[in-house]
Amino acid sequence: MKTLSALTEEVSKSNDQKQPKAKQIFLGIDAHLARNQVARKKDNGGIQAVQSLSFEELLLFAQKQLQLAEEVYAVYEAGPLGYVLYRRLRELGIKAYVSAPECLEQGKRKHNKLDARKLASRLYSYVQGDSEMMRVVRVPSPQEEQLRAHSRQYDQLVETRKSLAAQGRALVLSQGYGMMSGAWWRPIAYRKWRPFLPEWLGAQLEVWQSNLRLLDGQIAQRKKELIQSNQEALPKGFGAQTMVQMDREIGDYHRFKTRRKVGCFGGFVPREHSTGPNQRLGSITKVGSPRIRRLIVEMVWRLPLFQPNYPPILQWRELLCGKNKVLKKKAAVAVGRRLLIDIWKMRTGRTTAQELDLILNPPPSR
Repeated sequence: MKTLSALTEEVSKSNDQKQPKAKQIFLGIDAHLARNQVARKKDNGGIQAVQSLSFEELLLFAQKQLQLAEEVYAVYEAGPLGYVLYRRLRELGIKAYVSAPECLEQGKRKHNKLDARKLASRLYSYVQGDSEMMRVVRVPSPQEEQLRAHSRQYDQLVETRKSLAAQGRALVLSQGYGMMSGAWWRPIAYRKWRPFLPEWLGAQLEVWQSNLRLLDGQIAQRKKELIQSNQEALPKGFGAQTMVQMDREIGDYHRFKTRRKVGCFGGFVPREHSTGPNQRLGSITKVGSPRIRRLIVEMVWRLPLFQPNYPPILQWRELLCGKNKVLKKKAAVAVGRRLLIDIWKMRTGRTTAQELDLILNPPPSR
């Protein structure tokens, strides 16, 4: 005698067989750790009721859609959950996308079900040819993601060190002692001012100092590993560590088809408020990668010393080396945009360092 679950499965299979196979099914997923809100749209029909599914239930649900349609598309927003769901959906044969996070608020209402419905609607328009409806994120390969995480850990360690150093400095300052500055936890500096502090204050600072010295060793090790990862001759002033971190952040330089897209990725695009014949440009938008922008700007400040004949440096040297801080920042942004584009050109084979009047370092010894 058949069980109720077996009978239910047979009925569902017979119902699926009776239904004509759809051409396309679109899944909008509002992804969370515990539950995922999933909205489904079949061909050009309306969006169906949103379902709340766990990660395993979502994969089973997505796999079933492959039996109901010729093509299945899915999208979710990039976030702290990474790209695990994307890769699992791709393994099933689903055309998955990861979109950049955007405000999906509808009027005065915003909740997970509305977000899922909005994602499904945008995915449908995107697949039909409206590329402006969704900003698709490039998903790195697992190896690229591992290298990028290794590179980012260096920056995270540096930020942690800054935070701990500031906490120790604030503790001393709160007691009326202001002699601490710079790398106060280093042995030489610490021995100079430690005798002037009360015992209880010094005992608390020793906790910060031990953690900061540990961070010093970890940061130095990560920096050494990043520098040793470079295996090519680089222009002077570019820095092996800087270029390794930039290469790992960008991944594939060939994904940018024009110089405008490269500049946009770095956030080196001016704000604009134009109407009719009037055009008004402002400061840069900073909508691109802040890590890329930081690395490029750091590189710019080194170039006047190491690359004096680099054309953008010749053009902006007077402002870069001047005393007006506002103009110096504007010049650094202008040079940074040109520098990022030139790095893209070199990495994609469009030009060489010699053609850009860049002086090369000797290749690293092994």
